[in-house]
Amino acid sequence: MRFSTALAVVLMCTLIDAAQGEGPVNTLDTAQSRIDGLVDKLRSGSVQRIEIVQIPSRILTRTRVTPEMLERSFHYKLVVRDIRGGPYAASLTAALASTSADPASEMGDLRWGIAFFDVNDQRIDSLYFDASGRHGAVDSLATVFKSGLPKWLGENFSAAFK
Repeated sequence: MRFSTALAVVLMCTLIDAAQGEGPVNTLDTAQSRIDGLVDKLRSGSVQRIEIVQIPSRILTRTRVTPEMLERSFHYKLVVRDIRGGPYAASLTAALASTSADPASEMGDLRWGIAFFDVNDQRIDSLYFDASGRHGAVDSLATVFKSGLPKWLGENFSAAFK
């Protein structure tokens, strides 16, 4: 009985939102638009700092690593204080520009994270990847990536994280 009442409330709210022109959020547009926004911000110099965190894939965990767990329990963290004009800026922008994101039902076991901060030290967005680089998240949105970004992370920072 409680389930039926809850279902009715959810359906009613959905119908009200649809009637007001506020349909359900399209996760594909949201994840992809956030990535596109990050590319624009990198190109304009609005991204100042990036933080890269990692838990090596050789480290076994009882459960899948979530974005919150990765940021709280990382094994390695690297901070680039000012990415603008530095040696990584152009290649990071190119890797991110080649990234596409599709919605997914699960995030995978996340092992890499990269957080982007603006000149006021405010977090803009974060991307997370599993060891394969295919599954992950844009902030908390489960995503399947087609991307060169995990390869960029590995090529540039794997040696520092051994």
